Amino acid sequence: MRQNIYSFYVVLCICMSPLYAQVDALQVLPEVLLSDVKLRDFSQGITVTRVTDSVITRSKTALTDLLRYQSLIYFRENGPGGVSSPSFRGTTAQQTAVVWNGININSQLNGQTDFNTIATRNYDHIDIRSGGGSIPYGSGAIGGSIHLNNTLSFRSFFENKLTLSYGSFNTPSGTIKSRFGTSKFYGDIAVDYTRSDNDFEFLDTALFNENGDYENTNLNANFGFTLARNQILKIHHNTFFGDRNFSRTLTAPSDDGYEDRNTRSLVEWAILNPKFDSKARLAHVFEQFEFFPSGANRDISTIGKAIRYTANYDFTYRFDEKKRLKTTIDYTTITGDGTNIERGTRSIFSAVALWNHQVTDRWAYGAQIRQEVTDAYDSPLLIGVSSAYAFAKAYTLSFNASRNYRIPTFNDTFWQGAGAIGNPNLLPESSLQAEIGHTLQHKDLKLVLNTYYIQTEDLIVWRPNGQNIWSPINVAESRNYGAEVNANYTYKYASHLFTLSGNYAYTIAEDEETGNQLIYVPKQKITGSIGYNYNRFSAFYQFLYNDEVYTTTDNSGTLTGYAVSNLGIDYSLVKKEKQRVVISLQARNIFNKNYQTIAFRPNPGRNFLIQTTYTF
Repeated sequence: MRQNIYSFYVVLCICMSPLYAQVDALQVLPEVLLSDVKLRDFSQGITVTRVTDSVITRSKTALTDLLRYQSLIYFRENGPGGVSSPSFRGTTAQQTAVVWNGININSQLNGQTDFNTIATRNYDHIDIRSGGGSIPYGSGAIGGSIHLNNTLSFRSFFENKLTLSYGSFNTPSGTIKSRFGTSKFYGDIAVDYTRSDNDFEFLDTALFNENGDYENTNLNANFGFTLARNQILKIHHNTFFGDRNFSRTLTAPSDDGYEDRNTRSLVEWAILNPKFDSKARLAHVFEQFEFFPSGANRDISTIGKAIRYTANYDFTYRFDEKKRLKTTIDYTTITGDGTNIERGTRSIFSAVALWNHQVTDRWAYGAQIRQEVTDAYDSPLLIGVSSAYAFAKAYTLSFNASRNYRIPTFNDTFWQGAGAIGNPNLLPESSLQAEIGHTLQHKDLKLVLNTYYIQTEDLIVWRPNGQNIWSPINVAESRNYGAEVNANYTYKYASHLFTLSGNYAYTIAEDEETGNQLIYVPKQKITGSIGYNYNRFSAFYQFLYNDEVYTTTDNSGTLTGYAVSNLGIDYSLVKKEKQRVVISLQARNIFNKNYQTIAFRPNPGRNFLIQTTYTF
């Protein structure tokens, strides 16, 4: 792996306002500070699911492995370690936003995030926000958004967590994370490393996954400084290095190689007051890929990169305990170029307003609005409303509706490769979505039912012209609708704890012109898990079913549905107040199912993992 390191450190420019001179209203900073308060304070009537720390620790480190069994998102994955693309409620990968500490990090080149480049153990909270979120989070949040958040804890402590694992196909992995703090300072540093020969057999054939090896390193750091009783400076940074080969398929060998280099840096200065919060942020996001058409010859390659700078200021005013208004202004400038990308730049200015009103103990509602201004395209005015009403302790009815969008990527606009050319006159994709939710809760049983409808127009599709030159145009329209059910139940008897969870999704995603189901969207997906805990011992069973998917737009080609099961056991060798050692054994795809999520790319059969987690 090449050792080129791209990083950037931003320095906060301090801007003063006359409001800040009111020192009589100072408040003591809370002990724990969240990175994304928009997710916490402005999601009334919107389903947000949090993945717990214990589940994150138990899963493999890649975000794909975590969410495949913990959500209703469908993943198209080129095998373990390969490019992984999500489909949220039947939308495309470009229509699912990934938000890092409040910053949308979808690629400016291809418009999506590769979920196999995200190391889950670097984060304190991972949240799944269903439905449209383009107003608070920008381009791409049409089907839903995934939130990677770090928290800062201002208390005196020092703790470490070391996780080491070894899996089938010569796959070692390790994560070390240290957290430390005082009443005035917080810091955490994490390093995550995974490599694999990834040479599993293709079941029922004489082939194996040749040229499939990969190596990933993920660095994460977060710091906080209290500047005064009500002021805090926060710094977040993430660096990812990925070096992987593109493995063969059932029909053809491959010797291609690929390298990723991504860095993200964010600095925030916050002033917290009983009546208002003021936050100024500067961010730098760098991405680069290098493709090697012959992996053994690293002198021949194509490259692409994008650099984004963002300056952001938001102001939250609390009229009283039940009413608050957040306003945000944001200026972003992006530069992209590469071997097949004509150098291009774009600047985007946006203004956002979020309103939240807790009318009574039972009823709350919110309203949102966003407008962007840019010379690159005409951006629609986005408006959203949401509400939730608790008819009783056991039943809550929720509703939300919004307009959302996705801007053309740099590949869509500036691509200049052989046989293809970008289109600078593209319109942003625009969608209208509405959702109704029902939440039932009785003691230890919780049941959530959501129904939704998404209408999308001006979909960007690459098609050949009369000279057989491929170019993107706004042609397609689609509609997505369906239902999602989530159920959780816990039962405790003496020292025995049982947990059951299940998720079911029914998804229709149609091309309105043809009436055909969109490719790689299963009409049904089911996940389930059973957990058992007794003193130092715990065990779990996971189940995943994906319905068949179409692989061609005319629905003539299909991949059959499949069911996959996993088993795991954990045992705490040491369980003290500040020290813990846990040994885990896992068996995946225990019934040795032969299945594919992308045509002609088989997944591993039965495989195993042993893991040790030492907390001290």
